[in-house]
Amino acid sequence: MEKLLAEKDADQIKQHFAQQLLNPVTLRLFVADPNQPGECEYCAETEQICREVAELSDKINLTVHSNAPSEQAQAEKYGVERVPALILEKVSGTDSGIRFYGIPSGYEFGTLIEDITELSGGESKIPANLREQVEQIQQDVTIKVFVTPT
Repeated sequence: MEKLLAEKDADQIKQHFAQQLLNPVTLRLFVADPNQPGECEYCAETEQICREVAELSDKINLTVHSNAPSEQAQAEKYGVERVPALILEKVSGTDSGIRFYGIPSGYEFGTLIEDITELSGGESKIPANLREQVEQIQQDVTIKVFVTPT
């Protein structure tokens, strides 16, 4: 199978991870039931790109779940609504709340790499005054960002 990441790009990301990743991060990927071919247009490619990224650092763990009936409890636990769904978890196994639905390619791929880096470091790049404002919020908030290829 042909790699999705060009060797040059993989080398740069590997170097970035070697310098920046401090703590392990888990990529938890939910894909279509392998017994239901054709159910998900980008599941195979999403799994492949996640495997390629995980191979670039021993601090990145990949766990793949299918939406087969035997894995339904996991999907419900994480609130997975559709596949492919990629969930990023911090070092402690804590769900970060970060979700990618669909393949993280194009501009979203850079966002994935930055999210992994930030979760691994444990320190947010968000300015302190903005973090303080966010901490003042007294109710749960869900932020959804929708992107389309251009």
